[in-house]
Amino acid sequence: MKRKKTKIKKKTIVILLIVFIFLFLLNPVVSIMKIKSKGYSLSNSYEIYKLGLKEEIIDKDYSETFEKIFKTEYYEEKYFDNYFEINYKDSKDFNKNINTWLILGYKPEIINKIYDINDSKLNEKISEKYIPDILSYLDYSYFKVDNLDRYLAYFNGDYSDTIIKVNIGLDKKYYEDPVIVTEYSTSMIVNKYNQLEDKYVPKDITELTKCSSSGEYLAKEAKEAYDELCDASKKAGLNLGVTSSYRSYENQKEVYNTYLKQKGKDYVEKYVALPGYSEHQTGLALDVKSTTSSPFKYTKESKWMEENAYKYGFILRYPEGMEEITGYNAESWHYRYVGKDIAKYIYENKITYDEYYAIFM
Repeated sequence: MKRKKTKIKKKTIVILLIVFIFLFLLNPVVSIMKIKSKGYSLSNSYEIYKLGLKEEIIDKDYSETFEKIFKTEYYEEKYFDNYFEINYKDSKDFNKNINTWLILGYKPEIINKIYDINDSKLNEKISEKYIPDILSYLDYSYFKVDNLDRYLAYFNGDYSDTIIKVNIGLDKKYYEDPVIVTEYSTSMIVNKYNQLEDKYVPKDITELTKCSSSGEYLAKEAKEAYDELCDASKKAGLNLGVTSSYRSYENQKEVYNTYLKQKGKDYVEKYVALPGYSEHQTGLALDVKSTTSSPFKYTKESKWMEENAYKYGFILRYPEGMEEITGYNAESWHYRYVGKDIAKYIYENKITYDEYYAIFM
């Protein structure tokens, strides 16, 4: 009887051993399959299990970012939770970039915003140093990555205002490192930061025939709009005229030198553009007058122009109170053709063309 009991015990031990071995082998399989059920590949599920991350992974939704980075040289265990908050982007150097940015101190929401913009220049910029308020700049559609360093240097406490003013060029001295205008259209901008080449002449320059004397010219589209404006002003019982319209580079040089000689440097800096920087060379600007009274600022023609010129695509280019923005003292007589839609927006929002261009163009 004793021998029979021994045999039973041995059999039980073998069975238990087999069960133990089976369960020992089964547990990893179950764990790996649980990880795989979250969306990870089988091979990666095995690797994740080996790292001892089963519980952490099972408690979270699938992360493509984590799956792409955890087997690379850029994986950092301390950023484990961050990977699950970063949206994966199939782009060059993604793993390297997010590793660099996390080390610098950028939060996942900032990284996601940066990758939504998907600009290689921006990626390079924020990889250089930590910019704590970068999101405050990125919130504005008119943010330009090429100007980021200038925004940071110029910052005046208002992100939108800083971006607009730097986009205009107000952080630079007049005529310093100007942008050369190469795209010629009714919406081009020419000011103390944007220069026309000396040989530029509007290809469709056309002589004015209404509300002007002979020898005055505008680009054809602006001329046709001025004809409409002229007809409307006459119906309102007004007497509009033109004192200056298109000027060539050489004409502007003569005007500048004449005023410089007669009135001095302080005057020309406030009222007269250097050759190449004058809107008159575009063929889209003109100086108007009343043919019956002066000074123009106090005439009924001036009041009518302020209230109605936008309907025909013209804007008061240098309004009062905007000297810092435009770079010129107020000129009640200087109007610029930009087209009806843009003119209406500028009129209704009481901004300058410089600001409009900085925001939308």
